[in-house]
Amino acid sequence: MMSEPRRMHPATTIFNFIRLIKDFIIPLLIGSFAFVRNISASSWIWMLAAALIVAGMIAFSFLSWYRFTYRVEEEELRIEYGLLIRKKRYISKNRIQSIDLTAGIIHRLFGLVRVEVQTAGSDNAAEAGLKAVTRNDGEQLRDILKGLKDTTGEPQEGMNQVQSPEHPDVPAEKIKFPRLLFAATTSGGIGVFLSLFALVGSQFNQMVPEGFLKGIYNWAVHLSIMVIIVLVLIICLVLWLMAIAGTFLRYSYFTIYKREDEIFITRGLLEKKQVTIPLKRIQGIRIQENIFRQPFGYAAVYAEVAGGAADKNDDFSIALFPLLKTSEIPGFIGQFLPDFQYEQNWRGLPRRSARRFILRAAAPVLLVAIPLIYFFPMYSWTALIVLAAASALGFLRYKDAGFAVQRNQLYFRNRGLSRETIVTKKNRIQSMSSSEHWFQWRKSLKTSYFSIASHSGLGKRFRVKDMEAAEADELHGWYSFQEK
Repeated sequence: MMSEPRRMHPATTIFNFIRLIKDFIIPLLIGSFAFVRNISASSWIWMLAAALIVAGMIAFSFLSWYRFTYRVEEEELRIEYGLLIRKKRYISKNRIQSIDLTAGIIHRLFGLVRVEVQTAGSDNAAEAGLKAVTRNDGEQLRDILKGLKDTTGEPQEGMNQVQSPEHPDVPAEKIKFPRLLFAATTSGGIGVFLSLFALVGSQFNQMVPEGFLKGIYNWAVHLSIMVIIVLVLIICLVLWLMAIAGTFLRYSYFTIYKREDEIFITRGLLEKKQVTIPLKRIQGIRIQENIFRQPFGYAAVYAEVAGGAADKNDDFSIALFPLLKTSEIPGFIGQFLPDFQYEQNWRGLPRRSARRFILRAAAPVLLVAIPLIYFFPMYSWTALIVLAAASALGFLRYKDAGFAVQRNQLYFRNRGLSRETIVTKKNRIQSMSSSEHWFQWRKSLKTSYFSIASHSGLGKRFRVKDMEAAEADELHGWYSFQEK
């Protein structure tokens, strides 16, 4: 019975121990190096000290598991934990927005899951979590907290039994391997790894001897331009392969299905994750077409969710499907999000806005290109190519930007590198505003903004720049004066 205090699975001790190692490995290594250099002692003393530290970490991990209990009582999830100071956390069922089940490699070895409880006030960190319980206990706890079962595990009177995702009446979509492969090769995730590579590179000089860096520099100076280009291409290829592997790890076995007023998503190769999204939390739908996918007519579909994301990397957006043909998106939205419609009747920007978009994209490149052309005229052709590419990107941003109003829905579309379309309902908009500076005022242009709920009461903002001033005013009037 869930009304009686329960402990998590004993394997939680392993997870506690791993967490301690992750938290203290760097301070322990730094401390050990400092002690070894300043204190002379026999090797057996250091071994004994290391053994005592490990034993203490194991004991702490075990006691943390033993002192942690949970139960469901009086419409609340009640958690008690703490070694010396006993802490209590009570979470009302009414505050719970979603309950996610995740199974990493170690979880799957023992047939366990991690339970994460999201509430209306939580960010991308869970309000409460159980590190390791049996899958049966995790699913039973989820059903009890959702009101599908009572604390004895029996179905609540008047509640429908939970159907399996394979049930023919449950709308479901799975990603197939060819589409997953295409999603991985065109994900654009190489940018994340390039940023990580740059971050590591910035700290590299502090981790290696100075002579080593001088040797690398002297070696690179004597290489030809073609060899350097080949080395750069090899690095980009490795980063691209890493991005492909990351997409496979994250989206393998991706399945989405809808049951009543909730969407369920399962995904992951090594770590199996099951995400629950109540439809009432979805504030908008975002369609992203990056520069690799758009020519082939493919896009990724995300849900903008209030109250937190399913993953620390999701930035409060949850992938509803990693890759769809753009022609499939209206049917997909109609199947899983019937409150939303996806119709394309765009109103573009005036021609006089084009120059502003091109100038904004080309100006930063031009500022860098001028001194490079002056000091290195032999490479001026590369600067001109980059400048032309930036200008073309600016023109694409102009062509793609626009908006549409369909009944009680608002559509905004713009482009950074990827073209993004956001669809939201009028009653989900937190605020709408417009702005104009002197240069826009001269051309009768405005920038229009709207915000939707994101996390902890903060809003996520979207905008369309340099739209017709009269249309921006019309849009503001649609939001302000009509019934929502």
